[in-house]
Amino acid sequence: MKVSLRCGIPITEFNLQHPGGFWHWVWRHNVPVTIVEGVKKAGALLTAGYAAMAYPPAVGIAIPGVNAGYRTPQDEYGTANGKPSLIPDLKHFATEGRLINICFDQDNKPETVQRVRTAISRMGRLLVNEGCSLRVIDLPLGAEKGVDDFIVAKGQPAFDALYNTAVALELWEIKLFTLLTYPRAIALNQRFLGHLQVREGEKLVILKAPKGTGKTEWLSTEVAKVHDLGRQVLIITHRIQLGEALCNRFGVNYVTEVHGSETGDLLGYGVCVDSLHQQSQARFNPNDWANDVIIIDECDQVFWHLLNSGTEVQKRRVSVLKNLKQLVQNILGSSQGKIYLSSADVSDTDVKYVLLLAGEYRVNPFVIVNNYQDSAGNCYNYSGSNPKNLIAALDKAIAKGGHHLLCCSAQKALSKWGTQALEERFRRKFPHLRILRIDSESVADPSHAAFGCIAHLNKILTQYDLVIASPSLETGVSIDIRGHFTAVWGIFQGVQPVNSVRQMLARLRETVDRHIWVREWGMSVVGNGSTSIGGLLKSQHVATQANIALLSAADNDDYSFVDQNFQPESLQTWGKRGSVINVEMRRYQESVLGGLVEDGYTIIDADDASDDESGAVIESVKAASEQLYTAECEAIANSVELSQTELKKLQDKRAKTKTERHQQRLAELSRPYEIEVTRDLVEKDDDGWYPQQRMHYYLTLGREFLTNRDAKRAKAQLEAGQNSIWKPDFNKGQLLLAVLLLENLNLLQFLTPDVQLRSSDEKMLEFKALAVTHRHVIKNYLNVSISEKHTPIAIAQKLLAKIDLKLDYVGRLGKRENQECVYQFVAPDDQRDSIFGQWLNRDEASNKFAIDNGLRPATLTQFAVKTIANCELQTANCLVSVTNNIVLSTPVIDTTSQILEEVVESPQGQAWKGLKLKMQQGLDSAGSFYNQLVSTIGSAVGVADGEPYWNGYLGKWQIWVKFGGGCTSVVCDWLMVV
Repeated sequence: MKVSLRCGIPITEFNLQHPGGFWHWVWRHNVPVTIVEGVKKAGALLTAGYAAMAYPPAVGIAIPGVNAGYRTPQDEYGTANGKPSLIPDLKHFATEGRLINICFDQDNKPETVQRVRTAISRMGRLLVNEGCSLRVIDLPLGAEKGVDDFIVAKGQPAFDALYNTAVALELWEIKLFTLLTYPRAIALNQRFLGHLQVREGEKLVILKAPKGTGKTEWLSTEVAKVHDLGRQVLIITHRIQLGEALCNRFGVNYVTEVHGSETGDLLGYGVCVDSLHQQSQARFNPNDWANDVIIIDECDQVFWHLLNSGTEVQKRRVSVLKNLKQLVQNILGSSQGKIYLSSADVSDTDVKYVLLLAGEYRVNPFVIVNNYQDSAGNCYNYSGSNPKNLIAALDKAIAKGGHHLLCCSAQKALSKWGTQALEERFRRKFPHLRILRIDSESVADPSHAAFGCIAHLNKILTQYDLVIASPSLETGVSIDIRGHFTAVWGIFQGVQPVNSVRQMLARLRETVDRHIWVREWGMSVVGNGSTSIGGLLKSQHVATQANIALLSAADNDDYSFVDQNFQPESLQTWGKRGSVINVEMRRYQESVLGGLVEDGYTIIDADDASDDESGAVIESVKAASEQLYTAECEAIANSVELSQTELKKLQDKRAKTKTERHQQRLAELSRPYEIEVTRDLVEKDDDGWYPQQRMHYYLTLGREFLTNRDAKRAKAQLEAGQNSIWKPDFNKGQLLLAVLLLENLNLLQFLTPDVQLRSSDEKMLEFKALAVTHRHVIKNYLNVSISEKHTPIAIAQKLLAKIDLKLDYVGRLGKRENQECVYQFVAPDDQRDSIFGQWLNRDEASNKFAIDNGLRPATLTQFAVKTIANCELQTANCLVSVTNNIVLSTPVIDTTSQILEEVVESPQGQAWKGLKLKMQQGLDSAGSFYNQLVSTIGSAVGVADGEPYWNGYLGKWQIWVKFGGGCTSVVCDWLMVV
């Protein structure tokens, strides 16, 4: 009865009389179940009112061992020869939608912990595959090994708390990457760190302490000791403002202040990790540092910025990674050198990364952990698909008086819920309010009140009633003022990593109420979005090998010298961090709220605003953001044009006025698009139009120039990295794989105007079958998710969106009992034709220049013979096959093009039958070479099939060419008249 009461599902006498009794009732009603080791533990949970089962559950017989829930087929030698599967009794309860918890015994032996984790992951994945919702209950380390002992020692309420805070399997699996398990040299549980003594001779100091417990203060005392010894300190951060603030606290110049200061770099300096290369203002050379001290504050964020950021560091990432590795080895290999890693979220991932960078220099980390956790206060969580309820509540709070800090994850004028739009909205609603906006633009604008404010926030903030801040206020900033702010408010749209959200809310040290709105799902992913380190890394390995193979074949160049195994320790760390972020993005709201509970907050569901209030918020925000954004776009379009020299000077300038930012944006738009910049173009670019147009161009008019484009980009990266590549950056820079994939899917078949399309059409069904078959490859290279559940039209729309096109809905046609949605393509009325024309002129001129100067452009021609390149890589679970078309230049090209030219010029050539006959005769005349070619590449040789047709959208003739694997439409550049 306790189980029935707990789950709210009545159990009747009829249920109990069933041969299956209680367990049949559990099975039939999808009652949540907890899996434990042994019948004693199951009995303890049943007594507490939880449906719990030991293996196998239906008969109540316990099978010892955490691996007993599944079986893996083995051969006579004990080698696995099949996939694991659930035991029948457990699979019986693995029904769609059932909540299943796993609560195994805890252990402190590393090998046992790893064995249990593996078993939980394997069994959990099998249950998830059956449609169950899987959570893991972690028992705390202590004398109580199993759940039965835990309940006896701690009481049922203690277990209830564990049960209610159990985490989803995905979150539990990545938890290991976020823990710090290295042995503690100093373990504390106190409000402030105070005076800590590091043992003499320690080389790598790890400091993990909650936000606001004095990490920076303690580090400043360590810096003073280093200066007393006459040694230098290098402070590495991921944000300039953070670096300047830390340098101010430590009494060291930031790199931009070195040349204008009397002390210069005598005491060391602070630098953003982006600048760890010779061409930066720091002129950084790792060999200048040996018996010195390195401080990497917020080290987890510094390392992730280094490995994944798209900022300045991306241009020289390989050089920066090489220099960091050399720096670590110089410091740890010297007699007096020392490295400090500090963060509230430092983990084994960060420590192991530095240890791997150290190479042959073996050191034991000196770990300081402060386990103090104060009550952080109440955190009110607002529901809804947008933050309208939170803004309505903030309106009421402002009307009552007080001062408020509003944290936003966006800042651009485009974002309705970003710093700029909300500032405009609140100024309109509360004209008397003193508002300060702090974001990357305002702090770098000499005409703005927030200019340079990060270094002295505590003095400035008291002058304002409402402070609206972007992630510029995310880390390394401590707001220590008390009695000023009434509450902290946060709007988090799924852009920042979860830890960044927690950091931002903790900038104000005072315990005041927090109010947050968090999007349920995150908006960004790392790599292909995989939630496992193996999936992330393997996708990069496959893509790199495929890209290099394509370049080698199409460019006919040697890429064997490329170092594809550059810094595996860095790539592994990227994979660990990336998998954590991808899991958290899939469960963004859940992850944020869970992290805030760990930080000591009490989460309270906030009341929703009335429909009138929330509706008024939406209208006011929309009005303010639209007017602001329109003005921004017009200001950019109407800005003064800059020369290339002026643009470069402005790009290198850190402090910029709004006018200068508009001028820079205009110049940065006009160069890639090569047309007049209008307000409409600015809006389109903000919406991600450029990569869509680039893909469309290289899929059509610019197809023959694509290999040259990719080859140039690859060679530039190889030159910058001295023949080494950072795989994520290298793969992002290559387009050939994505274009070939769209070609193989024959996406352009949908772009014929006035042709009506239905999901039931045979060619649509064939298209869907092909897309579903290659859905994993499509996800990896196009970042488009394809499912069997999608209709053919839906799949086509998803892929057409990659080139900013779509099929328009015509209506529902057919008999009433069998009506079906009908779509057709309508060419868009935008500027892409003008853009493509400019790009085509550019590429043709570039090709002509290369030929005139004796260079061999890496071009692809429509007369080339197509071959199939298979890049098959064995992964942990399946064989991934990447099949692409590579164009090879062979003597057949010259023969075929000569024949086609003769045919087009002759009177007989105006008839298609004669053209097809001449093509076949030309291929036949290739003689033994053709036969040898066919025997080598087989079905890759294509033969024209059918008559040419006019594609009005492309403005070109196309023809279907039959290859061994099917028909593909090819543009006929050579055909003038039919």
